[in-house]
Amino acid sequence: MQFDMEIPATEFNENRIKVLSSVALAVSVVDDQEQVKESFTTRPEETIYSITAQLAETDVVRVKLIPGSVVAFYPVVQAL
Repeated sequence: MQFDMEIPATEFNENRIKVLSSVALAVSVVDDQEQVKESFTTRPEETIYSITAQLAETDVVRVKLIPGSVVAFYPVVQAL
């Protein structure tokens, strides 16, 4: 199952992201020059993550399934 999503920085009010997933996901904050400002891996038992990087209007937050992971349902990801 393929799962990749991008959330524009303008969607974030609290610099936090909510993730509901049965497997770990890779999260990256990327600027308009494709430079990674921050990256981390989620854990199934944790749902709310703070983004410590300063988000510029042109940044995006990318959420990707880690290769080799098997999931029964699509993860739910929400900008907070």
